Amino acid sequence: MTDEFRILVDFAEGKLSSKDFEQEIYTNKKLEALLSNETVDWSGTYLQDSSPFLFLAEQNYDSADGRLNAQGAVQLFLKKMNIEVQSTKQYSEDYDLLLATSPKYLDIQPDFFEKYILPTDRSLSKPDKKLMIKKTIAELFKYQTKPPKWIQNPNWLIKNNKPLYFLGQVDIKKSDLFHDDGSVYLFADTETGSIETVKQFY
Repeated sequence: MTDEFRILVDFAEGKLSSKDFEQEIYTNKKLEALLSNETVDWSGTYLQDSSPFLFLAEQNYDSADGRLNAQGAVQLFLKKMNIEVQSTKQYSEDYDLLLATSPKYLDIQPDFFEKYILPTDRSLSKPDKKLMIKKTIAELFKYQTKPPKWIQNPNWLIKNNKPLYFLGQVDIKKSDLFHDDGSVYLFADTETGSIETVKQFY
């Protein structure tokens, strides 16, 4: 097995860190050539309009979904090359934690989740991790009486990497100022006392 194939296998199996793999993607010309081979037929896959190299170069390796996407592309490439791997479940487990612990009124970005919410202690059990994550989310995303009831996608305001305090929402119905009904969501910056708003319409 060549060094380039070993890099791919080690990343998929969790033996090579995502940071080191990202560095290889950006600097290893032999790896780039291997992943850019135009003779490989990717029709019928999500790589058919791109290439494994371009797909991997576009991923955010600081986020759970970026690492999971990268692992999936590497697995697909290795399968195409008839190389078997024993892929690590760590990437999917990290992403599943994000989905399983986020309330419906939040759309937490994976990079924020990992930096400020995900426990760094890898020895914790899954139940303990979930408890810690839910506790941290409750401490970060505070509200006056009840969380926002979004009309469209959740859009909790974050300023300087700190979620603002949710005061409440005001319904807009048959207003002369707006064509559609909707709601205004009020957020307070607890450090400055300023109020910021989000508008959503049906």
